[in-house]
Amino acid sequence: MNKPHLMQVKANRILTLDEKNEVKEFVDVEAIKGTFGLYIDFTDVIGKDSEGKDLSQRKLQLFPWEKVLLLEWNENTLIESVKEFVILTQLEDFADILEELEEDLGIDEETEATAKAAKGSTSNPYE
Repeated sequence: MNKPHLMQVKANRILTLDEKNEVKEFVDVEAIKGTFGLYIDFTDVIGKDSEGKDLSQRKLQLFPWEKVLLLEWNENTLIESVKEFVILTQLEDFADILEELEEDLGIDEETEATAKAAKGSTSNPYE
C-alpha cells in the first residue's frame, strides 16, 4: 500500500523555483512525477561556440515538490491523459484504504460469507 505513483508526461508549461529561489520556466518538456518531486527533462543553453551558435546540454533535473509552482497542459490529448491518470490513481488509493480497513476490522471473504449465511438463516440466535 502507499506505493509511489509515477507519471511521465509532456507538460506544456512548468514553473519552478531554482536553487537561487528564482522562477524558472520550462516549455514543452517531458516530466516525471516522482515521490520526492518532479523530474524535468530539458535542454539548457550552456554557452556559445566560436561561430556564435548556442551550445546546449540535455539535463534531467529533480525539483522537490516545494519548488514546483505550476504544471500546465493545453493540448487536448495531454489534458485527457493527465485526467485519466489522476482518476485512476485516486481509485487505486481508495481501494488500498478499503483493503486496510478490512484488514483492521478482520473482515475477509470467509467472514463475509459466514455473515451472509447467518443473515439468510431463519434461526434466532437469541433463543
